[in-house]
Amino acid sequence: MKGIKYLDTLNNRGIRLGLDRIKLLLGYLDNPQDKLDIIHVAGTNGKGSTSAILTSIYKEAGYKVGTYTSPHITEFNERIRINNINISNEDLEELIEDMKPVIDRVAEELEHPTYFEVVTALAFLYYYRQEVDLLVLEVGLGGRYDATNAIKSSLVSIITNVSLDHTDRLGNDLRKIAWEKAGVIKEGQVVITATDDDIVKREITKVANEQNAELININDKFNWTEHRSDLAYQLFDLESGKRSYNELQLPLLGKHQILNTATAIGAIEAIEDSYPLTIDEIKAGISKVKWPGRVEVISSKPTIILDGAHNVAGVQSLLNVLDKLDYQNLFLILSILGDKDVEGIVSNIVPKATKVILTQNSSNRVIDIESLKEKVERYNFNLETQLKLEKAIESTVAEAKEKDLILISGSLYTVAEARSFLLKEKK
Repeated sequence: MKGIKYLDTLNNRGIRLGLDRIKLLLGYLDNPQDKLDIIHVAGTNGKGSTSAILTSIYKEAGYKVGTYTSPHITEFNERIRINNINISNEDLEELIEDMKPVIDRVAEELEHPTYFEVVTALAFLYYYRQEVDLLVLEVGLGGRYDATNAIKSSLVSIITNVSLDHTDRLGNDLRKIAWEKAGVIKEGQVVITATDDDIVKREITKVANEQNAELININDKFNWTEHRSDLAYQLFDLESGKRSYNELQLPLLGKHQILNTATAIGAIEAIEDSYPLTIDEIKAGISKVKWPGRVEVISSKPTIILDGAHNVAGVQSLLNVLDKLDYQNLFLILSILGDKDVEGIVSNIVPKATKVILTQNSSNRVIDIESLKEKVERYNFNLETQLKLEKAIESTVAEAKEKDLILISGSLYTVAEARSFLLKEKK
């Protein structure tokens, strides 16, 4: 598709954090972002899941809700959705053609906007033209200088949690990363967080006070009781302090997803005067939520799970889920990007595996197999290498027995390619 090819040409411009280019670009588009009601979602892990939960709930209540997330799993159009329907190729082409002269103008007057800046501006314009009721807006990287933070205000901001990730861009200082994430907090608004780290809490509290914002920590306000958890869904009760939500049925697995659900409900309660919901609508929305590539059960006998955990906190959440599952052997198919905490990921997950199969996704940032092997064999000698991901999956499926578990993880790029291949094989 011509429009996607044009966007792809912008990828070689890399990541350049800052708001000057995106604000100039949006200004020439008559600032569509300022005409939208926005829930802004930041955080190291869980922001995509929280966005998916919010979308499903508001959609179930009859609202027209836009959702902007990144990266995509199967196709680019997933990044820009309304009521969980991807933007059409036709709308995408039209928007890109409309924006090209403006993009060129910004390039001449300042410097060329980045890929993410152009896509973000395109999304704002699309949601404005489509007259969405609400926009659930996921931060791309950091928060303070992320392109999505070109917005002047939001109904509520969310910081799911803060841990070390994107250290090449955000650094290794947890306080500094928390400050970056807290940049989404706007003057006089409500901010919801689920962090339990003291350093992070102090920094978010400091910024919230500076902005005269009301800070709500989900860990202080919410309690929940788990009743059931299996490969289909988990069942739990949630008490927010305002009301009780009983027998919530969530198709996303793991205790961290219960926390993400509580975070979403915290935001919902914060803006319920403007966007009211019933408990039944909330329950129905939670029961229908979908978020591919995050502890996603894609097949059975043997069970195949996809999870895009790409930092230590994400791996630990994944392991908490695996600890509750009943399986015989764990086959781990692993490919990681070289700019991630490879040692941290490997040291946490590799010892849990019966066998590790090392492979490579197609990203130019992927760590090569030999370098990955050096790290993995410190923790597990039962390993093999297979350069092509599809071959790694085929050989592992052939080797595994019905009661075994195959886990494909290490990167969302790995999961995206594996998911595409496995769904194609199913058909």
